[in-house]
Amino acid sequence: METETKTLTPAERTNLRTVTGIYAALAAGDMQGFMELLAPDITWTVAAGGATGGTYHSPQEVVEKAMAPIAVDWSDFTITTFELTPVGDRLFAQGEYRGVNRTTGKVGAARFVHVWHLVDGIACRFETVFDTHTIWLATQL
Repeated sequence: METETKTLTPAERTNLRTVTGIYAALAAGDMQGFMELLAPDITWTVAAGGATGGTYHSPQEVVEKAMAPIAVDWSDFTITTFELTPVGDRLFAQGEYRGVNRTTGKVGAARFVHVWHLVDGIACRFETVFDTHTIWLATQL
């Protein structure tokens, strides 16, 4: 994973550590650790057109409505980040979703951009933008 090479402010370094921790917790299946890095009133938006598309408003709702359905529908699902770019109170992540659809056995892959908004090292707002069509194709028999 690559990060921007500019000199980071202390807040940007903290935000980078937080978001890196979020991705690490997700990769390890540590949902409690994941939720601890989210604000209690987080606004979490998943691109319309995705199976879990919508906006969620608490760590518990994010896990139940955005994350849990992915585990049901996909095996070997990974979130790979290629670049993390902190800019003030925001952090931009570029990466790829990849998994095997449990119904069709097809691989679904899509590039994404995540936009994180953080306050004092806690994620307060999140949005994912990705090619929902490539994921949808993998769900089709």
